[in-house]
Amino acid sequence: MGENERPYTQAPIGNLASARLSPAEAHDIVRQRLEWVASRWNLKPADLYHLARQTHTCHYAPGEIILPSGVRADCLGLVMRGEVAAHVGQRGSTRLVFLLLPGSTFGEVMWVSGEPSQATLQAVTQCEIRFLRRADLQVLSDRQRVDRQAAKLWRLVRGGGLLLVAWFVLVLALMLPAGRKALAILPMSLGQWCNGQGYDSCTRQAWQVAANLTPTDPNPRVALGTFFFQHGNVAAAEQAFEAAIAWAPDSPEAYNNLGLIYAQQGKHERAVEAFQKALELEPGVAATEHNLALSLQHLHLYDEAIAHYQAALALGGPQNSMLLNMAIAYLEAGQLDKAVDAAQTALNSKPDLAPAYAVLGAVYVESRQPEKALPNLQRAIALDASSSQTYFYLGLAYKSLGHTAEATAALEQALVNADDEVMRVRIRRSLGELYGAQEQSTAH
Repeated sequence: MGENERPYTQAPIGNLASARLSPAEAHDIVRQRLEWVASRWNLKPADLYHLARQTHTCHYAPGEIILPSGVRADCLGLVMRGEVAAHVGQRGSTRLVFLLLPGSTFGEVMWVSGEPSQATLQAVTQCEIRFLRRADLQVLSDRQRVDRQAAKLWRLVRGGGLLLVAWFVLVLALMLPAGRKALAILPMSLGQWCNGQGYDSCTRQAWQVAANLTPTDPNPRVALGTFFFQHGNVAAAEQAFEAAIAWAPDSPEAYNNLGLIYAQQGKHERAVEAFQKALELEPGVAATEHNLALSLQHLHLYDEAIAHYQAALALGGPQNSMLLNMAIAYLEAGQLDKAVDAAQTALNSKPDLAPAYAVLGAVYVESRQPEKALPNLQRAIALDASSSQTYFYLGLAYKSLGHTAEATAALEQALVNADDEVMRVRIRRSLGELYGAQEQSTAH
């Protein structure tokens, strides 16, 4: 038997075999045994009381077999009076295991699960046994199942009626623009929650439902486009932003995000147009001013780029990143003093900005001060060893100082890190000059 099974329960030591349980004592014991199986059969307190009153009494003479071993007796037995012996083993080799006295119970496992008896129970003296049949428990269980099915059917009927009403309300709402917009709030909110939890499929589907419900509202499509862009699906993002603009041509956010896609694709002329349209629809947005400045800078329109960087700074945009980009624009425009001022201003607020040190080093290389360039470039590489341009200017600084081996190593590392063909051409040209000088030196 399993460790949780209780086929027999002996009465406390001291109970006399001649004693007889009172009806109240018998009722309490039966209820205790019923509580043991209450959760398995979903019994309620009222069910326990009802079952405890449905016991049947049987009398046995001394020596009479109450329950043979191996029989599936679907009953719970309570000894009311007398002694009952429990024997195990085959006929002719049985042995007494224990005696059941008044107050003892047997058959819980058989009663609950229908397992066969593991022992033979035999009356030792005149015995009175009270039984609770499994059939009584089954009748109660069947009645409960019928009641549950009836309740479920009623819930279905009631729910069906509510669903029908909800369907008519939904159809009516979908016929009205205001209703469709109100209904779109739920999938939009669901999409935001799913996005926060990282459930990509849920996010995409929820925002697509919202977009279908409100075609003229750009927000669901802008959200979809941003989602696609963040997950590297640039084509789907572009399509979503273009659809948002087609349905709502006054959406500055859609134009700004579309400009970001064009900029990533290297289409900076189209990016500038998109950013300018976004600013036309919503002036005074620092992020859009910054995005426009970056694309203008890529088109070598440095004066315009610097003007928009300054506008972004005045609007309270991220100071350090804008100062760094403006410093690079000044450097590329040849305005070296202003490049130093912008880079130094960024370092004053955050002294571990590798690009700012790189700009300072580049300025000193361009102004033919390699001895000042070297510590700034070395500091930049210590903070960020992945910048191709930093290694490039470091190589030029070493080259100007006549440190050929160090210059060659720095330029070769710059070539490894370079991801731009224009930059690679400049690096190869400088390396070629170094290699040629080394060959001439070896030849002499």
